[in-house]
Amino acid sequence: TESAMVDFTKAHPDFDVVCLIQATSPLTTPEHFREAFAMYEKVGADSLVTAVRAHRFLWSVDPSTGVASAKNYVPEKRARRQDWDGELIENGAFYFTDKALFERTECRLGGKMVLYEMPEHTLVELDSMVDWEIMQSLVTEHGHKPASA
Repeated sequence: TESAMVDFTKAHPDFDVVCLIQATSPLTTPEHFREAFAMYEKVGADSLVTAVRAHRFLWSVDPSTGVASAKNYVPEKRARRQDWDGELIENGAFYFTDKALFERTECRLGGKMVLYEMPEHTLVELDSMVDWEIMQSLVTEHGHKPASA
């Protein structure tokens, strides 16, 4: 993706902030962009990432021993998921990157980063056929419906 951003910014060098919008996140609404950009500007950030708060317990398995270990909680003190703040998971909906940062690093994230938290239903990305099935139901409830003219 960064290589496409490099090509785009070289072809269109007159910008202050580049916004990468991922087509795999169709539940993103205009309001998300407005709120995120206001946050980005207010904080004076160099880049912005979008994320969703998920209440999932994460695990890893050592491939050589098969032993499992919890990554984000202590099993002996397991809280109810409803009583826990959860984890912020990058949902890849969109990113903002300052021109100076991008020209220096050719990376969408870096410098002073801020995170825009999006609604839980925006966690689904269209990367597989199962995602399409899930999205069909979500778009009925959460799809953007422009105001009638």
